[in-house]
Amino acid sequence: MTLSTSRGASAPHTRELVCTLAEGHYFYGVAALVNSLVRTGFEGTVVIGFRGERPNWLERFARDPKLDTYAVTSSVQLRLIEVPGPWHLNNCKPHFIEDLLFKMYPEADLVYYFDTDMVITHSWRSFAQWAHSGVVLVLDPADSHMSPHHVYRLGWRDLAARQNRSCREFTGYVNGGCVGISRAYAEFASVWSRLMEELERDGADMRRMKNATGKLEYSRMDQDVLNATIMATDTPICLFGSEAMGMFPFVNTIMPHAMWHKKPWRRNYIFDALRGLPPTRTHWAYWEFADGPIHPFNEFVLFRKRAELRAGHLISMMHTRSSRDF
Repeated sequence: MTLSTSRGASAPHTRELVCTLAEGHYFYGVAALVNSLVRTGFEGTVVIGFRGERPNWLERFARDPKLDTYAVTSSVQLRLIEVPGPWHLNNCKPHFIEDLLFKMYPEADLVYYFDTDMVITHSWRSFAQWAHSGVVLVLDPADSHMSPHHVYRLGWRDLAARQNRSCREFTGYVNGGCVGISRAYAEFASVWSRLMEELERDGADMRRMKNATGKLEYSRMDQDVLNATIMATDTPICLFGSEAMGMFPFVNTIMPHAMWHKKPWRRNYIFDALRGLPPTRTHWAYWEFADGPIHPFNEFVLFRKRAELRAGHLISMMHTRSSRDF
């Protein structure tokens, strides 16, 4: 797959990039992500690969039509790039990162990809430093301790072999929501891209977020192939546990990831709390950053949603489902 991301003009000089992929209501997540980056000290360009309509909240920012950039602050700008082709946006992650590193921003020191349902609560300088020690990844809560001998790895080894790549052993299974790649390890993005193309040749429908062929080792598509890429390269890995995404209370949360149930901007916290589904710390983090340089909600909506969040929290103190109920 090739993404037509060039626009006939050279990209502005920048040393550090953050990117994400969004369409439709996920732009509400982009707004909070960017607000969190501004607050934690990021300076550079946030590149948004998108499809469909642009969000209304962009209209208040000055636009440079030559490069399609918007000045959010004096040191942070957004650049929108339309992503062509039929692939599901999730499956476009590696090609998007690869094109940023090799085609659009060859002077960049590093690129971080974050999902749109994440925010950053730790100093950006630490994120930048970590990426120079290895590809920054976070263990997924579902399979954090996946054995090097897990049966899924047989399929991943076969996928890598079709690209003439040998595999190393690796313990754990990473989430696809955060991938930080410095210039020194840019080849990682290229290998990930080639393995995604190999998966398509294997019969996977890349228009879908999840694989419907019945092959369990590829049911999560881009995320499974990301894990295959770890095995198929000798790139150093800088690894966080799932606590980094706010999966456990009071422990080392630096990139809250609201991955469970509906997204924060679509949740009815009172209704969900009555069903036994409490608002988690990741949802509190989202609403902390839902206002800033970018204002995706008017004052009334923001007040109402934060009030719902507090009410849902109070209800959940008396009524919460056990994991055994699911």
